[in-house]
Amino acid sequence: MTAQSIRAQIPAKYFERNTAMSMYYLTRDIVQTIAAAAAMYYYVLPMAQNTGSSLVVAGAWAVFWFVQGLNGTALWVLAHECGHRGFSPHNSVNDTVGMLLHSALLVPYHSWRFSHSTHHKNTNHIFQDTVFVPRKRHNSAAAEAIEESPLSTLVNIAVMLLLGWPLYLLFNMSGQKYGRRVNHFDPTSPIFAEGDRQFVVQSDIGFGAVVTAMAYSVWQYGAANVVCWYVMPYLWVNAWLVLITYLQHTDYRVPHYNADEFTFVRGALSTVDRDFGPVLNWWLHHINDSHVVHHLFSNMSFCNAIEVTRNHIKPILGEYYLCDNRPIAVSLWDSFRSCKAIVPTEGVAYYK
Repeated sequence: MTAQSIRAQIPAKYFERNTAMSMYYLTRDIVQTIAAAAAMYYYVLPMAQNTGSSLVVAGAWAVFWFVQGLNGTALWVLAHECGHRGFSPHNSVNDTVGMLLHSALLVPYHSWRFSHSTHHKNTNHIFQDTVFVPRKRHNSAAAEAIEESPLSTLVNIAVMLLLGWPLYLLFNMSGQKYGRRVNHFDPTSPIFAEGDRQFVVQSDIGFGAVVTAMAYSVWQYGAANVVCWYVMPYLWVNAWLVLITYLQHTDYRVPHYNADEFTFVRGALSTVDRDFGPVLNWWLHHINDSHVVHHLFSNMSFCNAIEVTRNHIKPILGEYYLCDNRPIAVSLWDSFRSCKAIVPTEGVAYYK
């Protein structure tokens, strides 16, 4: 089975990219983000404060952070599509929209685009994949015993969701080892090819501009306002991002390949579609439950991915299609408890 043979069974119309349709979804997400902020500022927060209850105010903020985190994640998904050239057939549109959205979310657009492209070309290659690279061996028996405890599992999940994304950008956490310290902001990092360096600098400038705007906002409006209106939703965005990508690539059913066994299609099929329910699936542009087809055809428009998944990919792949319809918390707990390490000497390695 090859990518070409799979593509031949899918109608050509699904591979067409539509800028107008993508812009519709971008407008939808921006309107939702503005509406949530306006509702919080003009209605919800004043009503909560009028109750005189700090618990009610805290609850209002908590709901706002969760909702705005989902809106930010939806915008993140669209920027991700820009990086794959799936948002528009015009790269100038892709890079303009992607740069603006990702910079606003403190993501170095081009830098991550390059490393993410490498991930797609080498998905689940033991020595060349770039993210959620499995550990190559187990720890000592004592360390494993501690790691197996429910408390340790909960703490590690919390750390991953809270810090996993910035640690990956800053220190290449969960990435391949390069024999030196690497990050997504250094143009000379081995993550990038020499021709990528000018674009990494552009990404750093975009990132720096947003950090500067945040610093100005702290000076103008106070740190508490910046934390409540930006930082807390931003942390939710990071948590959703790590959760989605972790579950897509971490499962005891998913194989990892050495150089002799790896092929592009094998890697692409070593991903899992996770159903988060109709509301979250819609809100997140089906990034979570149409990921297999995305790995097969990464520049296919996100607008078409879920329909292709349901009507074509599932019947074409049959038993090779991996999915999970369990609740998010159950899937996360199961993967975190059962996927610890692999034995790299095996040509096709599974989590032990």
